[in-house]
Formats: sequence, structure tokens, C-alpha cells
Amino acid sequence: MTFSSAARIAGVIRKLIVAGVVVVCVPLQNLAWAEDAHEAEILRVNDKLTLASLLTTTLERHPQAGVLAARSATIDAESSYAKRWLPDTTSLTAFHMSDRSFDDVGAYENEVALTFPMWLPGEKRAQNRLGEVLTASRVSGEAGLRWRVSGQLRQQLWQLRLAARQWQLALEQEQRLAEVLAQVTLFAEAGELSRADQLATMEEFAIWKGETMLLEAEYMDAIRVYHSLTGLDAIPADINEQLSEKLEIGEDHPVLRQAMDRMAELSAATDVIREGSNLRPSLDVFWRGFRGDRRSPEVNALGIGFAVPLGKSPRREPEVAKAYEEFAGAQAGLLETKRALELQLHEASHVLHTTRERLENSETIVKAADERHQLDKLAFELGEFSTREWLRRLSQFKEIERSHELILIQQGAAIAAYNQAVGESL
Repeated sequence: MTFSSAARIAGVIRKLIVAGVVVVCVPLQNLAWAEDAHEAEILRVNDKLTLASLLTTTLERHPQAGVLAARSATIDAESSYAKRWLPDTTSLTAFHMSDRSFDDVGAYENEVALTFPMWLPGEKRAQNRLGEVLTASRVSGEAGLRWRVSGQLRQQLWQLRLAARQWQLALEQEQRLAEVLAQVTLFAEAGELSRADQLATMEEFAIWKGETMLLEAEYMDAIRVYHSLTGLDAIPADINEQLSEKLEIGEDHPVLRQAMDRMAELSAATDVIREGSNLRPSLDVFWRGFRGDRRSPEVNALGIGFAVPLGKSPRREPEVAKAYEEFAGAQAGLLETKRALELQLHEASHVLHTTRERLENSETIVKAADERHQLDKLAFELGEFSTREWLRRLSQFKEIERSHELILIQQGAAIAAYNQAVGESL
């Protein structure tokens, strides 16, 4: 092969690779068919869909939403009970007694009584405190669920973006190699390129074909997980977040706030158990009508009485001890939660710092690689190295570009992970 012929062929290949001329060939037709087969599974980008509205939609169908609604009903019931004048239902008792079956002298006695149960000293105050604590914990419970679902959404959105971009870059590289392979095959059949160059191009194309198939499968899996979580076939156009200004875990962190409210709730519940009793005082108002015999006048009387328990039920002691045990467990859980959150923040900060440094270094590498790529293209046009060497250098350059774009995505994911760690919900 003459120098001018090699330069001409190299120039054609260079134009195909650099300018992006589409050459119709079987591999490209297969690619188009593969994209059509998954067209229904590819997510739409919705410009009107925001991260906040996406979170709201996800929360509405989240399994824990029903638990949260049931807890809200429990809180309302406890608060309403604390406002009752009487701690239990008023009871009505009545009896009739007569001597007809025995002496039959006409003696009888009737009685009707109303029993009003009373709060124990300190019991109503403890119940009121429990209602107030539960009402306050309603907000922290909702915020805690919102924060946890935000973390799931953030993770899935950025996994989806990373998988989509990896697949897209692999498709672009596969298409470039398919175009080159088509031309190299033509030149090889014409005898202007060696069979070795054709085989090298076919090998490179096959490698990227396999890579594309794997990345496509990962992307489709990410879509299914996202759809299962949100129930939507669309994603927000912009999922980037501003980096939070918080530097440490504060008491306003949703999970920490929820753990603290849980401690307060168990403390109030312990007071209710301690102040309460299975036996409680009661006020009895009764009417009694009686007669000694048929010659005696009927007597009607109205009375009032009290029932006061002498001490509290010994059964309460194990219940109080159990309540203290649960409170101690909540204290330990609070400390463990705070420790876990601090470790999560430390890890998120480290990943964010490392990703920023990697991005700066990658920008330097990309700049140098771009300059080297221009020189390689010129050298290839002049026939200074073979097609096989050109493909190897082109692959290295595209891998550098690919790595740089993935680091950009990883930086966005690192910012989202940091915001999650400091307690920022979507």
C-alpha cells in the first residue's frame, strides 16, 4: 500500500469518526431495533415534575403512609381521652329485693345507683402530658418518613442517571465503531487494508457490543426499581441540588427529632402507668325505696357514696418496670442513631471532598488527552501508525471522556448524599 493510498483511506476513516457520518450497515439496524424494543421502558423527562412533587407522589403510595395514618388516629384518640371529664364509662346498677318467697309480710327494697369513675390524683395530668407529647411527635413522624423516602429517591434517581449515561456513552462508542467497521470491511475486501486491521476493528466492536448489552440491562433494572418506588413513568428534568450549608448533625435532624420525641412519648406513657391503677375511686349516687311490711309506710331515700382504693394494684409494678425498660431502650436508640448519623455525615463529606478532587484532576487529564487526540488524528492521517493503533488510542481517549462525564454525575450524587446526611429532605 502506498503512502498516498494509506493517507487517503485514513482520511476517510477519520472523517467518519470525527464528523459522525452515519453509514447504513447491519449492526446499526440491529441497534435501532434494540432501541425500539425498549422504547416503552425508557422514562420520559417531565419539565414540570419537580423533586418536591416527585417526593409527594412517592409518599402517597409508600407502604408506611398507612402506618402513619393509623398512628395519627392513635394520637387523636389519646388526646381526646385526656380531655374527658371521667376516665371511664358511667355504670348503672339496679336491684329489687322482696320477702314474698319466704315470710311474705310485704317487705321489699328497690335500689337504683349511678357510679361515676374518677381520675386518680395525678393521672389526668399525666394523660394530658401524653396527649401533648404525641401531638408534637406527629410532626416529627411525618418529617422522619419524608427524610427516609427522600434518601431512597435520591439514591435511585442518581443510580438511574448514572446507568442511563453509561449506556448512552457505550451506544455512542458502539455506533462509532460500527461505522468504522463498515468502512474497514469495504477497504479490506478491496485489498487496501489488511485482514488484521479488519479483525482488530471487529474485536473492538464486539467488546463494546457486549459492554452495551450489560449497561442496557443495568439501566432497565434501574427503571423498574424507580417505577416500583414512585409509580411514575417520568423523571424530573433537573435532579441537581444545591449543597446544604449545614456542617453538623443538629437537633432539627428529622431522625434525631423523631428519636427524641419517642423518648418523650415513652416518658409520658410511663407517668400514665405509674399514676394510674386498675382500681380507681368512684362517686355513687343512688335512690333506694323500701318497706318493712304491709302496715309500714314506704320510704324513699336518695344517697351518695364514695369508693376509694386503699393503695395501688401490685400488678402495676411490673408494668411500670417494663415501661422504664422501654424508655431506657429509647435512650440507647437515640445515642446509636446520633452516632450513625454522624458517621453517615463523615462518609458523605469524605466522598464529596474526594469527588471534587477527582473532578479537578479529571479536567486536567481531559484537557491533555484532547490535545494528544488531535495530534494522534494528524499522525493517523499521515499514516504514521496502523488502524489497530488508532483504534486503541481512540478507545483510550473515549474512555477518559467517559470517565470524566461519570465523575460529573458522581459529584451530583455526592451533593445529594451530603444533603441527605445533614437532614435535608427534598
